[in-house]
Amino acid sequence: MQVDLNELVTSYEVVPVSLSDPFKSLVAEPSTMEVLRFIPIIAFIALIITAVWRQGKKFPVRAIGDLNKNRKQD
Repeated sequence: MQVDLNELVTSYEVVPVSLSDPFKSLVAEPSTMEVLRFIPIIAFIALIITAVWRQGKKFPVRAIGDLNKNRKQD
């Protein structure tokens, strides 16, 4: 069985993705599209929380109660 590469290439249509609306080419219900719009925002917030959490593990901060006890001992 022979496959014509030119015919194969021309049979597929490539749709460019818009940076302003990356989900425009998807065919889905409007409610699904509303949920998909919030995924980048949720991911960004999760990255910030993770970064703060990791930094807190590297450089632990004393609790305010501990600072007050140390000042009274001095």
